[in-house]
Amino acid sequence: MELNWTVPDVTPDPSRNARLPPAPRTRSLAFGLPPAGRRWPGGVRAALAFGVPALLAVAFGHQEQALIFSLGAFAVIYGEGRPYRARWRVVLLAGAALFTAAGLGALVGGTVYRTWPFDSATPALIEVAMLAAVALVGTYVVSAARLGPPGSFFFVLTCAVATIMSRSGISAAVIVGCTAIGVVSALVVAMAGALRDRRAPERDAVAAAVRSVNAYVDLRSSDAPAVAARHQAATAVHAAWAAVYDAGLPERRPNSDPVRSLLSAHLRLVGVARSDAEDGPDLELDAPAPQIPLARPDFRYRMRRSLALDSHACTTSLRVLLACLVAGSLSVAVGLDRPDWAVIAAVLVLHQGPDRIRGTVRGVHRFVGTAAGLVLFAALYALTPTGAGLIVLLMVLQFLIELYIARNYGLAVIFITPLAMLIGGASHPDADIGPMILNRFLETLLGVVVALAVLWSVAPRAHRRDLRWTENRTLDTALALVSGLRTTAPTAPAVMALRRDVQFELIGAGLSAADAAHNERAWTQRQWPRHLEICTLGYDLLAQCWATDPEGRLADPDGWEDRVRAVRSARAPRGG
Repeated sequence: MELNWTVPDVTPDPSRNARLPPAPRTRSLAFGLPPAGRRWPGGVRAALAFGVPALLAVAFGHQEQALIFSLGAFAVIYGEGRPYRARWRVVLLAGAALFTAAGLGALVGGTVYRTWPFDSATPALIEVAMLAAVALVGTYVVSAARLGPPGSFFFVLTCAVATIMSRSGISAAVIVGCTAIGVVSALVVAMAGALRDRRAPERDAVAAAVRSVNAYVDLRSSDAPAVAARHQAATAVHAAWAAVYDAGLPERRPNSDPVRSLLSAHLRLVGVARSDAEDGPDLELDAPAPQIPLARPDFRYRMRRSLALDSHACTTSLRVLLACLVAGSLSVAVGLDRPDWAVIAAVLVLHQGPDRIRGTVRGVHRFVGTAAGLVLFAALYALTPTGAGLIVLLMVLQFLIELYIARNYGLAVIFITPLAMLIGGASHPDADIGPMILNRFLETLLGVVVALAVLWSVAPRAHRRDLRWTENRTLDTALALVSGLRTTAPTAPAVMALRRDVQFELIGAGLSAADAAHNERAWTQRQWPRHLEICTLGYDLLAQCWATDPEGRLADPDGWEDRVRAVRSARAPRGG
């Protein structure tokens, strides 16, 4: 059986009569605790990655160095949920980025602050520029590659903590060395589960997809509305295919149980969707053959495609850069001691994207959570934890952060704040916490206010431009696919890559449309018919590739090209 086909992703609804995606309620965004699966195993791994080497270091009398291990141990978070075959690479890459950030911070803290006079603002401004650059690069890479949480925050935090530690006299060699030990610990902890069950991550992803498809099928059989269930099922199937490919199963074990189970679930989803009167037809195939979708585009493709001012990645990155520079510079100008806190606050509000509603909620979460976290920090500091007790306390905070970060960011910040202050304060164990708490509060307030001002005033219609950009990319990639199919079989490697790219762009268009609907519903409603026409065209073309003989040629390529060009040249509705 030939296993190099692609299946159209069905996440966006291509029905011409489909309604706008429902807008999430602001109250639920602010106060809700949505389900996020089992989070406690990841929390345990995050705690152990830091705690095991730190407790050993304390046992040998190196408490100050033990706290620095946390900077590299953050790498374990980036591998969560990934198959073990890919997890070690992800953790090492994240670890390398954290190591670089720590080295950069140690360099600036150990040289720049000693070059200028004590009362000069220049070193602080250089630190602000450095943190802004780290935030810019991290935000762009995470957004362009669609890597998801935890985003670029920990890279900026690591750089800031390394800077303050180096300023206090800890050598750069100690900082980067301890960070490297933390990365090694993160790698060991992240991969430890493979000794018990090395197929668990991909099997869990497939099981979640099957459950979602079954729930959707059951809902449709009862004639109940199922648009939301269909979206959830398709999203779960897409995530499961990514996990299966990360595990290397389609190439090495194409007939394995996870592949067969996921393929069966995918075909059930496609088959049910074809007959949905509510959602509209996705495919017009009478007897779909077993087909395996390609993996997502490679990293270079994802980085290169987002190098456009209208892209989600560029808009988000430039907003982050501006907010970091302004917040940090204002902090220096008014004489606050820790401009890095203002920069970190701005990053946390903006780094996930241009959605103004979600960004505003994150700003409120950041401010309120920090205020509550400062109260918690004061209570913990009063206990004067030291030695192994301090390490265990930090492990508990790390566990709680991982438990809530994906469910309610405001709750997570309550634990992030004392964690960062206890680690950052390792070099000043006898400092008066009153000014420290006041400065942290003011810096956070400044960073949040600046971030929200940038969010609402800089490129306020970014969601419009991003939607147009993703739609045009979808059409241009579809046109390239039609051109390739004129003379090449649909299973040829070059055409398979184009089919994969069309699918990737269609997913991006769906995400952009959801953002636009959330931010400016009336405008998006006017654009909706054209958006649905583009989605329908893209999925029709992928379905036709699916139906064409593996060694054949696309039927009526001129008609397909005319159809794509007609949509591409059509003028967007007025007001857009």
